[in-house]
Parts: sequence; C-alpha cells; structure tokens
Amino acid sequence: MNFKKTMIAGIAATGLLFTSGAPYNAMAEAPPFYQYEGEGFPVQQIAQYDSLAGEGGTEILAYDTESKQAFVTNGAKSGLDILSFGNLKSDSFQNIPSKKRILVKDFGIEQAKDITSVAVHPTKDIVALSVVSDPKTDPGFIVFLTKQGEFLTKVQVGALPDMVTFTPDGQKVLVANEGEPNDDYSVDPEGSISMIDISKGVKKNETLTAKTLTFTNVPLDDQVRVGSKGTVLQQLEPEYISVTADSKKAFVSLQENNAIATIDLEANKIVNVKGLGVKDHSIAGNELDGKKDKKINIEKLPLLGYYMPDAIDVYTTGGKTYILTPNEGDARDYAAYSEEAKIKDIQKEIKLDAKHYQGYTQEELDKLTADGLLDQLADTNITTENGKVNGTYESLHTYGARSFSIFDAETMELVFDSGSQFETIIAKAQPEYFNTTNDEIAFDKRSSAKGPEPETVVKGSIDGKNYAFVALERQSAIMVYDITNPKQSKFVTMVSSRDFSADVKGDVSPEGLQFIAADKSPTGQPLLMATHEVSGTVAVYELGTKQTNKLLPFKDVDQDHWSYSYILDLYEKNIIQGKTKTTFAPGETVTRIQYVAMLSRALDLKPSSNKTTFKDVPAWAAKDVQAAFEAGIINGETATTFAPYESITREQMAAMSVRAYESKGGKPINGPFEDFKDAGKINTYAKAFVQKASRLGIMEGKTNGEFGPKEPSTRAQSAKVLSIMLDKLEK
Repeated sequence: MNFKKTMIAGIAATGLLFTSGAPYNAMAEAPPFYQYEGEGFPVQQIAQYDSLAGEGGTEILAYDTESKQAFVTNGAKSGLDILSFGNLKSDSFQNIPSKKRILVKDFGIEQAKDITSVAVHPTKDIVALSVVSDPKTDPGFIVFLTKQGEFLTKVQVGALPDMVTFTPDGQKVLVANEGEPNDDYSVDPEGSISMIDISKGVKKNETLTAKTLTFTNVPLDDQVRVGSKGTVLQQLEPEYISVTADSKKAFVSLQENNAIATIDLEANKIVNVKGLGVKDHSIAGNELDGKKDKKINIEKLPLLGYYMPDAIDVYTTGGKTYILTPNEGDARDYAAYSEEAKIKDIQKEIKLDAKHYQGYTQEELDKLTADGLLDQLADTNITTENGKVNGTYESLHTYGARSFSIFDAETMELVFDSGSQFETIIAKAQPEYFNTTNDEIAFDKRSSAKGPEPETVVKGSIDGKNYAFVALERQSAIMVYDITNPKQSKFVTMVSSRDFSADVKGDVSPEGLQFIAADKSPTGQPLLMATHEVSGTVAVYELGTKQTNKLLPFKDVDQDHWSYSYILDLYEKNIIQGKTKTTFAPGETVTRIQYVAMLSRALDLKPSSNKTTFKDVPAWAAKDVQAAFEAGIINGETATTFAPYESITREQMAAMSVRAYESKGGKPINGPFEDFKDAGKINTYAKAFVQKASRLGIMEGKTNGEFGPKEPSTRAQSAKVLSIMLDKLEK
C-alpha cells in the first residue's frame, strides 16, 4: 500500500475578470491532491471553480458535451452558475471562471425560493431546473432555459422538487417531488413523481403541463419504512431518480423510507416500492467504528444500519440491470417531531435480543451490556421508530450503512456491499483525519453518526471496464471501485483535494458527481467533476493516462457492449480471435471444442504424449482436448467420443470452468451458494459446479432467478467466464 501526495504546479495565463465566481488566475495553484493506492489508475486534478460564495456555493452540476459548459446550482446565492470547460487541458491546472450567473428572482416566479437540481438535455438546447417554492410545502416548478441561460418557460410540479433529470432519449423530464413537512408539521405534502413530455421540444413561453404520479395504490413491501408521523403517502419522500439507458425504466430512491421505487416509463406508472432491509454490523465484514472515543476502533457492534441511499445510479451489464446506492442515511428531524436520539436517551429501555443479530448469542449480548457497552455507545445516533417491541428496544437501528451497495434492480436483492472498507481504508490512508467532519477537522467526531457519510455515486466506463465513483461527504474524498463484475466489485483508489491545513480549505464536502467519458471530454480523457458544498467549489479530475484508450478491431463489439472488457482482455493475451478481422460475433453460440481449446490455451495445458482419447476430435484441436482431458477438466460423451461440434451448455461451461480453476490451484470456493429456481433441471454431476461458478462470480443467474442449465452459451459469455476465471487465478 502507498499513499501519494501530489501538488500540481500552476500555469501562466492571461488574467480575465468575470462578474461572478473566481477570476481566471494568472498563476493558478491547485489544492493539495491526495491519491491512496491506484497505481494502475492514475488521477490528477486539472481544474477548480470557486464560486466565492462559501457553503452552498456549488451543489449539483450538469455538463453539456456540445457546448462544453457546466451548469452548477448555487444555493448560497439562490442561482445557477454557467461555466465554460472548453479550455481544459491535460497535465496542467487552471482556475475556471464563471461565464454567467442567473438568479431565481430573475424567473418572475413570485414564490420561487431556491434551485435544488439541474439537468441538460442530451441533444437539444434545453436546461431544466427544479425550483422550490416559499413555503416549500407549496407546489414547486421546473424552469426551462436555453444553454445560454435564457428563460423559456416554467411548469408547476409537486411540493419540494428535489431532483430533475431528462430520460436518455430526451423525450421526458422526470422530477422527484420530496414533499417534506414544514417544521411544525401543520402541512405535510404527499411525495410524488412528475413527468413532463418534451418530445416536441420546449418553446419560448410555451404552456406545458406535468403529469404527476402519486403512490396511491402502489404496492409497498414490508421492508419500506413508513412507521413515522403522518399518513403512509405523506411519509413517502422521493429523493433522486436514475433512468436506464433505454429510457424504459426509472428507479427512485426514497431515502427516509430506506426504499427504491420502480417506474415503468412506457406505461407511465409507479410499479412498486421495495425496502432495502438493514445491514447487520455484528457480522464479519460489516464492522464499523460506532464510538466517539478519540480512537480508531473498527469492530462488530449490535447495530443495524438502514441503507437510506441518496443520489443513486443505474447500469446494465451481462443483460442485468443494477442499482448503485451511496448509503448515507437521514433522519426525520423537525421542531414538532424527531425520530433521532442518542443511545443514552433511551438506555433504560434497551434489552437487546440476539434474534435480531447474526453475530451474537444472547449470552454474548448480555455480557457486553453488563460490561458497559451501552455506556461506550452513549453518543451513537439511533432511530426511535424501529427496534421497539412491547416497550423495550430489542435492537438498535442507525442511519446509513457507511458503504456503497449494488442491488439487483429487478428483485432489490443485495448483490454487493463494500462492508467496512470505507472506514478501514481511511484509517490506513488518513489516520489523523479518521471520521472527521466536513466543516471542522475533528478526529473521530463522526464515528457515532454515519461515519464518512457516502453522499452520491456515479458509474463511468473506461477502457471497457465499469467503475463506481462514490463521494464521501464528511471525509471529503472519492472512492473508486471496479464494478465490471458486480458480485466481485473491488476497491481501486481513493482521491481527495481537501486541504487539511484548515477546517475548510481546498475542495470540501463533495455533494454531486458527473462522469464524462473520454470521447465526450474536452481533454480527450475521462473526467470526473465534483461539486463541493461546504467549500463552494467544483473540482475537475482527469482519470487515466494517454495510453488508456485501447480499442478492439471488431465493429460488432463497441466500448459500450457489456462484454467489451472481457473480450479485450483475452484478445490482448492472444487467447481469442475474431470470426473475421473486423467482427467477433458476440451473440454466436460456442461449441464444446471451441471452449475447450480456449481453456487449454489460456491455462497453457500440454498433453503427456501424442495419444488421442477421442476419435471425433479434429487434428487442429486434438492436443488441446487431450490436455484438458488429462487434467480432469473434461469428460467425453462416451469413452471414445467428445461431440466437439455440439453447443456447450451453461452447465457444461460451469463444470469445465470450475474444474479448470481448481486444477490450477485456485482458492477454495465456499458458500453461501445461490438457490436457483430451476435447480431441479441441473444435471446431478453439474449442480456443485454451477453453485461454485456462481459463487466465484464467473457465471450468474438470469433476471428471473433461474440459471438456464441447458441453454447454449455465446461467444461473449464464454469470454466473460474465461476472463474472470483467469483474473481470479492471478490473485
């Protein structure tokens, strides 16, 4: 492990003064830039915008590829700043000026108070802003502007529109209307989703109307948190929307409800709301530092964390759609009602029951309590709304999970969680600032309340691999994970441009993230833009090096294809070739002989002699098949036949691949194993191999929960299996 600290020197430039934001500095100097690990994933900060407004000066950012402009909400000034990123350059740092500042009061909406979110149309000259009314419990507005900041029109939506986005096809605008109560709870609007049809564009002073979807008669599962003040419909509070690339579905985080709603955009209806459950911090891998005691002590504790994600993202890989969640946590805390308490406030009512925790027996819990654990956790924040049974708190529920997660979008089942990694990594990378907060350098201050506090996550694709970028609000850092294989996601690097020489200096408290792919970037390299709420700045990070733009020669496998990175990996290792020089045929089925030949060559298997066991194997593959047979990887159809030209089934591929992995000394594959709905259709010999292939992460079930054991495998699927297996063997 290493910890890199880099200061990027400024460059000379002509000084230009603008009416708002930082001037173009003739001798620009970057904040101190920190990168922990990530030798193969270089990052540098190439720009910063300073709103000069301090806290709230930059909150949410949207980037327009065509004009190379960024649109940044400015809560401190109740406005929108338009920035030009056209002059960004690699390997140098510059301060970005503001081209124009637009104020809410300029919209001519009498009760308009603040801008909460901004989005840019993918192709047309349209910018959408979500505008909150005063009071916030009144219906809000979506304001449409041109990309030069000229007012077009406004549309009334639900109360407290907290987030706005365009569908990728540009046909609709979607709005999450949070509907928070006022402070005395005398008014509590129902949460809703507004949809605006802009398929014909948006014209100056055009009258548009929003279709608002409510949660009336929408099915909620029993994991959705709705045991608070007010009706169920008042308690449901949409926070953030993410849309699939095909514009057919949207997913909405309901943070306080610890839930995700699914919207069918073809039928224009909310399909359901599913709760995310809790994270058991008593389980190995889920440890946390839950005590504010001036120490770093990441340990298992009898706490159940609600995920409660804020700004989610969605992506599709391997034919399945996944939701990325930053598990921030949030409490209902108003003058008239609050669910938030410290353990010391309810300590006399606590009697922990081991049935709620996988990591403790009742005897262990009783001993911990007797030894003063609750006194040690006295300042730890919990909710009073959950865990109480017949007047006694049998379990303690906290806000957030101090991690990011990947959920199956169809079932909302947990696919991956980063566990205790965030706090563990920070403890190694920045121990002196462990669980500090975002407006004060205070060691261990946040251990009793949400830790580093993951705020937002975005997905980005670089060289055929998928990455998750997770902003940690309190720590002022960004975690990067390789999520190409969702079940086997892994930490890549941590970066930060916070200057710890003062409480608030540099880039502090990332609030919003925007990933820009290399082919849409003004520098030709992938960029990550991060708005920082407390410092009122925007940081622009360049990702990768000039050598990262590797391309396959196959026209039928572009960089957005789910199998791109796997095929590229095997192609560069000379394990696979195309059907022709320019095509790969990813959807074509693979025969038994083709897959065995790939396996043998990938593992460099050699037969003991020129002996040929199977008489139906052609000469070109005879040595490969014989070597695999001698290694115990394959069996024949009979003692002397292999059936080389039959399509390889999924269960056969699982069996061959797991045998190959184990024959090369791969780490033991242990449970828990997935229970496929069609397990009864898997041949007896293959059942254990299918389970191990799933656990290893080289093969997955289908979206309906089945494995499809008798289905044929495609060339793209075989590349994925082989690439991941080789990666596992290299570790």
